[in-house]
Amino acid sequence: MPEPFDPIRRFNDRAQVYDSEVVNIIPGYEALHSTAGHILRTSLPEVADILVCGSGTGNEAISYASEHPGWKITGFDPSEQMVLVAKAKAAYVGLEERIRIIHGSVEDVPSESFDAATSILVKHFIPYDDKASYLRNIAKRLKPGAKLLTADITGYRDDEMFKGFMLAWESFQKTHRDEDEEEIEKTLDRVRRNLPILTEARTISMLEDAGFKKIRLFWKNLMINGYIAEKV
Repeated sequence: MPEPFDPIRRFNDRAQVYDSEVVNIIPGYEALHSTAGHILRTSLPEVADILVCGSGTGNEAISYASEHPGWKITGFDPSEQMVLVAKAKAAYVGLEERIRIIHGSVEDVPSESFDAATSILVKHFIPYDDKASYLRNIAKRLKPGAKLLTADITGYRDDEMFKGFMLAWESFQKTHRDEDEEEIEKTLDRVRRNLPILTEARTISMLEDAGFKKIRLFWKNLMINGYIAEKV
């Protein structure tokens, strides 16, 4: 029996190479983040506080802070190594005063009134039983009317369209990744069998239950759906 997938251990092990790997694993990775950035750019004031959930190696936080001098970014990540990389990057570019990275979960973020939050490629790693609490805790930290941008692998595994998208994703990885097919197959198999993904309907209902409204699809690429929602 294969060993259960542990995302924290995985990201601790791969923190130093994550930036070069992820663009060859997720089709449209950079475009997704760029799109989210433009949505925030056109909907937030010049002075704003933003919560970045699953801040990873810090690229998202650094992008927001470097392009908007009046924005302050708080990020969190359960991977200690990812946090160390992110903090080092922020310090290197002189943004450590406007970027705060917390090692931990959303519960470790002080209850502040953020103007927006992002959760990009995070929620699909969270166990089913913890997803609702994760979203509620994000909502608690947002001002009324604040926007949440969230994107994850979404769908019903037995759906023929989902299976077709999986085949396209497999083709993308085999074309872009340098690892052997066994390593690629491990990634694919996690999504096919182990990753706690939600259907589109369940994603929307869970956002509503957490205290969000005006939920709209802003991104779609193969199995990844991106939604924008507004805190009630």
